[in-house]
Amino acid sequence: MAEKSAVETTRLLAHAVKKQLAIQLEVEAVGLVPMQVRVMKIIHRRSPCTALDIASFMHRDKAQITRLVNGLMEQGFVEKVPNPEDKRSQLLSLTTTGEKMQASLSALAIHAEQTMTQGIGENDMKTFFDVAHKMLDNLQQAESVGKGCADS
Repeated sequence: MAEKSAVETTRLLAHAVKKQLAIQLEVEAVGLVPMQVRVMKIIHRRSPCTALDIASFMHRDKAQITRLVNGLMEQGFVEKVPNPEDKRSQLLSLTTTGEKMQASLSALAIHAEQTMTQGIGENDMKTFFDVAHKMLDNLQQAESVGKGCADS
């Protein structure tokens, strides 16, 4: 069987990780989809923030993020408060229930990482991270060069 390309292998790895997390979310019956988990994680790390901040960070349109946030608000995980610096926007933060859910989600992520890295040595993991970061840097540089060319 022919070796897979770096792009295909990376795509398969990303898909497997997403699938594993989705399965764990389903098993734990938390009632969240993976994108809502990402939104909660961003709010947890960057709070207070706006839906526009999240949309920009995730490279998604604001309407999609607004729908995700509204679902999280209906479940009691996220709350909005007026932004004192911009009366047209609202700041998002996790509720106490949201903080508890975020702690549970963090535990699920740790379990998924332990499953994924089982039997892989520390040196191999360091090499993996080094290579993955270099690839990410290369792609980000190519993206910024491509944007520069498109602006010309």
